[in-house]
Amino acid sequence: MTDGREDLIYSLAKSMGVGDAQKNKASSGKYNSETGTMYCNGHVISRASIEQARAYFTTQYRKLAERDDEGSKELATIYEIAMESINMIVSPADISE
Repeated sequence: MTDGREDLIYSLAKSMGVGDAQKNKASSGKYNSETGTMYCNGHVISRASIEQARAYFTTQYRKLAERDDEGSKELATIYEIAMESINMIVSPADISE
């Protein structure tokens, strides 16, 4: 009975465009530039959430980059990587500054 239920869930997810991500439980993610939506690991991430994440990582990076201790510099680098990764996936026109 469980197998039939899982197959139904996966087929419904696939018809919605996230079936492969659901089936694999891990994916590289896909970004739909028309809707501003990201599909990643079975999750649908809205444009607003992407913008919020980008703003958060940018703010945290700026705060920590100015500090003089090594731990803050390392954490700033992690935030910078996250911020730039979002910028690589999402075109600047899709997210307002």
